[in-house]
Amino acid sequence: MTSEIFNQTHGRTISSYDLLDETQERYGLSRTDAHDAIHAMLDGIIETDGDTVILERRPARPELLASNTADVDVHHWLVVSDETAAEIREALAAVYA
Repeated sequence: MTSEIFNQTHGRTISSYDLLDETQERYGLSRTDAHDAIHAMLDGIIETDGDTVILERRPARPELLASNTADVDVHHWLVVSDETAAEIREALAAVYA
């Protein structure tokens, strides 16, 4: 099984994803703070294990790529294993619980 994490630049609406909703509810964080915390934990895992923990990177709106060949401001869904998602949950719990 896998989990998806939305990857985007700030200043835009953050698309909902399960880990985001769970983090907001469990720790009472705002959407932005929860998203930033998840990415901080993911960045730490990538730093340790390499970017191979990202199993797939899919454009959120692939139809825009045809007219945006420079890949400017394209948001992605990052697919990670459930094991990686569990590591993120553990790291969040260590900080926020």
